[in-house]
Amino acid sequence: MLGFRKVLLVTDNFLAESGLLNEMQASLRAAGVEYIVYDGVLPNPDFDAVIEGDKAYGDNGCDAIVSVGGGSVLDAAKMMALLHYNRLSLDKFEGVSKSNKPAVPHFAVPTTAGTGAEITPVAVISDPATHRKVLITDGKMLPDYIALDPVIMQGLPPSITAATGIDALTHAVEAYLSRGATEKTDREARLAVNLIFRYLLRAYRNGDDMEARDAMATASFYAGTSFGVAGVGYVHAIAHQLGRLFGTPHGNANAMVFPEVLAAYGDCVFSRLAELARLVGVGAADDNDKILANKFVAAIVEMRSTMDMPLQIENFTPQKQDDVVRSAGAEAGNMYPVPRYLDESDLQSIVNGLVAV
Repeated sequence: MLGFRKVLLVTDNFLAESGLLNEMQASLRAAGVEYIVYDGVLPNPDFDAVIEGDKAYGDNGCDAIVSVGGGSVLDAAKMMALLHYNRLSLDKFEGVSKSNKPAVPHFAVPTTAGTGAEITPVAVISDPATHRKVLITDGKMLPDYIALDPVIMQGLPPSITAATGIDALTHAVEAYLSRGATEKTDREARLAVNLIFRYLLRAYRNGDDMEARDAMATASFYAGTSFGVAGVGYVHAIAHQLGRLFGTPHGNANAMVFPEVLAAYGDCVFSRLAELARLVGVGAADDNDKILANKFVAAIVEMRSTMDMPLQIENFTPQKQDDVVRSAGAEAGNMYPVPRYLDESDLQSIVNGLVAV
């Protein structure tokens, strides 16, 4: 396999025990490639998993990483690859391009259609000491090789199909609304949005619909290439806090606030959302931009409802609400080229809607 002799196969415990990796492992053996399995990655991966994986890589004399899994697995593997030659404390990677040396070779095989982690120079890793999510951006962590295989996504349950699909849609729309958008990222975002509106509900309703699975894998990839350059916005800023405080899966956390954030932006995004509405066939030919924008947001609400996605959080105390508002505001304000900065009252109104009654 391109001259590599021994790889660290990074995955999670479920995939390792599911049999889904059997064919890949057989292919590695047939190619004369040894492998060591590291399956210690959990949802919302932390520093400990990255350090353990890197230790397994070094102790076993591996010369490449193969990651198979969702965004958590791919993010952890990207950091293992970056850490190996860049011996920094993991918290020192926070920010942009803190490494000096290249990452080890990395083959990424996503098993979900949503995170875009296979094509983005970004990883979100939790600090177990503070429970803070550390956002790391570094072009050296981009995987060297990517395989998009809809067959490996065939067994995804509807709930994960929904969460990862909305995650991809969030990436594409936030990139399209970003002040960092370019002509290229716009093309990629529009392609992703169009595919998701056409195929997500099909994949949700019938996991064996391989045309839909293939389209969603493609959509996730292009959404990833788009937001990897243009960035994201307040949906992600809030979702990261929900993951940190409650362990809410990232796609579900995005879904909880996605249309509400779009509505909060107001008239500064009407024209861009109207373009997306026309693209996916929402609204009438004579609707103005405001009407089309509102219909596009309503279409996301309807999609979210059709897939019966969770929308509220238990034990969301006022103290935790304040934490989300403060931390999301700081994250977006410091890092994201959002179309408009939301104030605390805007964010509080969005967060209030998440409180279980």
